[in-house]
Amino acid sequence: MSDRRPAVSDNKVSCPLCGEVKLRWLFEKKGRQFWACTQCGLEKQVPLPSLQDLQAYYDSQFNSGMYQTFTSAEEMKTMTARQRLKEITPVIKPQGRWLDVGCANGVFVREAMALGAQAEGVELSSVAVDQAVAAGLPVKCGGLEDVADAAAFDCITAFDVLEHVLDPLTFLHDIAKRLKPGGHAALTMPDKSSLFSKLMGARWWFYIPEEHLHYFDHDIIGKLMLKVGLEPVLVARTFKPLTYDYGLTQFIEFNPLIYRVMKLASAVIPKKLRQWIVPLYIGEMKVIARKPCA
Repeated sequence: MSDRRPAVSDNKVSCPLCGEVKLRWLFEKKGRQFWACTQCGLEKQVPLPSLQDLQAYYDSQFNSGMYQTFTSAEEMKTMTARQRLKEITPVIKPQGRWLDVGCANGVFVREAMALGAQAEGVELSSVAVDQAVAAGLPVKCGGLEDVADAAAFDCITAFDVLEHVLDPLTFLHDIAKRLKPGGHAALTMPDKSSLFSKLMGARWWFYIPEEHLHYFDHDIIGKLMLKVGLEPVLVARTFKPLTYDYGLTQFIEFNPLIYRVMKLASAVIPKKLRQWIVPLYIGEMKVIARKPCA
């Protein structure tokens, strides 16, 4: 990380929430600069990468990177989908048309279908889409903007997606347009106000320069939902099933110091325990919002 501090006047990019153009420089990581809005606190990378750069990165990761590791961990991927359904179905009934945005290889689509939803998905990575299609799942290659914009869906989910998008406000507008009146949106994302973020600062594992572009807290995501015409129903912690060994593979890239400590500890932890899948709070939040009926 670099301590080079560019002047605020070097940056004229407006905040997607409040439109403020005065941003405060936070830090530089892997050559990417992280800034915060001086008015609302939303954090973002400046400058943003291109869509083509992002798509190339995701394809590479699904081929041989961390996403390949995740999608190949079938049991953990399935438990993640079921955990998400467990957290949202008390509010959203698994019925009607569902769309999962950024669906990877479609495991959540499969699990939602098993509960009775007419689920489908879209995903930017052609590699992941090929895996989903091969499994017989209704998944298409593309983004939310490639889905017909008529109010057609009872529920739109986007798990671990909003922090990746180039324009979060437009993305949420696009969700709102595609929901039926009374329909729901359910999203998960890192929470920049979590204790992990506050304690770790720039070394927080969710500061991923290659792909995480925007950062939110409970207040910011609630205001963004209201701005696009969606009423927040629930903003709270979310839990993600993880194994010790999977966490180890992620920290190689995200936090080498934690990786070294965990690697040393793994020598004395039995393999069975290292492969035990446990739902953990790791500093992420979920938001459920509803489109008004009138």
